Amino acid sequence: MNEKFNKQFFWLFAIIGFFLSIFLFVNEFFLNQIVSDRFNLEMQMCAEALSECNLDVLVNMDLSELNANQLKLIELNTIIENYRQYIIKVLQIFFAFIFIGIIPYLIGLIRGLLLRKNKII
Repeated sequence: MNEKFNKQFFWLFAIIGFFLSIFLFVNEFFLNQIVSDRFNLEMQMCAEALSECNLDVLVNMDLSELNANQLKLIELNTIIENYRQYIIKVLQIFFAFIFIGIIPYLIGLIRGLLLRKNKII
């Protein structure tokens, strides 16, 4: 009975973790695509307005001196730069769900080892 529960518990968390990870990955992928397109559009608008568009310069400037387009460029660039970190977080969430699913197996294994040790002594 306990072995059956462990399998069901593992597969429940594995399936939930898998589909949650797929959902989050797809969400981050499309967000990155949308943000990249928007960044290119904002960069064109910035160049047409003949204002400063160099991101290294914009980041070091005082925020009160920047216009809305320049602030948007900084924000979009930050999202694009952090894309890899977001994907790593999605993988961490998936493995956390797998680990939670394995916990009953580990508890059963430890109990079995302790029972064998007690029987030997």
